[in-house]
Amino acid sequence: MKSSNENQAVAGSTIIISILVWALFYNLIVKEQGLIQATLQIVDTITEDLVMGSMVTVSVGLGIVLVFTITKLYTQIISVAASFRMLEVMIDDLLETRSYTQFLKRLAAFEDEVEPQTVYPLRISSILISFSLLYVMSWIYLVLFSEALFFVSWSAGVDLPITIYNIELLPTLALSIPFSARIMAYFRYPYTQDYADFMPGAVFVLLLVGALGYMFQSDDQQFFLQRVWENKPFLNAFLSSGLMLAFVPVFAEAVFWMLNVFADESEENKR
Repeated sequence: MKSSNENQAVAGSTIIISILVWALFYNLIVKEQGLIQATLQIVDTITEDLVMGSMVTVSVGLGIVLVFTITKLYTQIISVAASFRMLEVMIDDLLETRSYTQFLKRLAAFEDEVEPQTVYPLRISSILISFSLLYVMSWIYLVLFSEALFFVSWSAGVDLPITIYNIELLPTLALSIPFSARIMAYFRYPYTQDYADFMPGAVFVLLLVGALGYMFQSDDQQFFLQRVWENKPFLNAFLSSGLMLAFVPVFAEAVFWMLNVFADESEENKR
């Protein structure tokens, strides 16, 4: 039986030979080089064509991973009622252990964290940071899903005429998508995470289609935010309504926390 080192050497050699053979056939078939020239140009093909040519693919792939990771984390946070208290506990553990790797692993699997007894943060700084985070993320999803809803309508052949009187409708519907998941979490709805899981996919499709339309310079594709940006009254109305709409989840979170504070105080007084 071969030793572990021998197996590793065989595996490494096989990998290297496979790449070299692929580069050789690429030079012969695609570049139409002779056998000797194709052999001599193997290294150039690997470094110039393969490595440099794959930079765009790698960059796009990393961008997709980043977008999916952030949106997935957000959906996990809004799907758990005590999520902000859980984040506070995790940060406390991070400050104590200084284990950033473990902290990132716990963030990636946030839904597996054990819920604490209280659903609200206990420190003033944590409460203010939680409100700020929720407000910023509400703005992000308000913008993204406004565009996503407009794109879905446009793809279905429905033209949505934008006027100063109806410009608030789309952002309102857009924000209701993640906000409804948070409401489910308040009431401990068992399928909250299943409902929220569609949001990372929706954001990914929106960004992908938008990027393709931009790169191919499509004249047919319509963008909601572009129309709003090019019309100052629309932009002012959108920003004004957005300032209020994005605060709705923050206000709801504050009410939810206060109700739980009163409930906890009532239980303590009964003891």
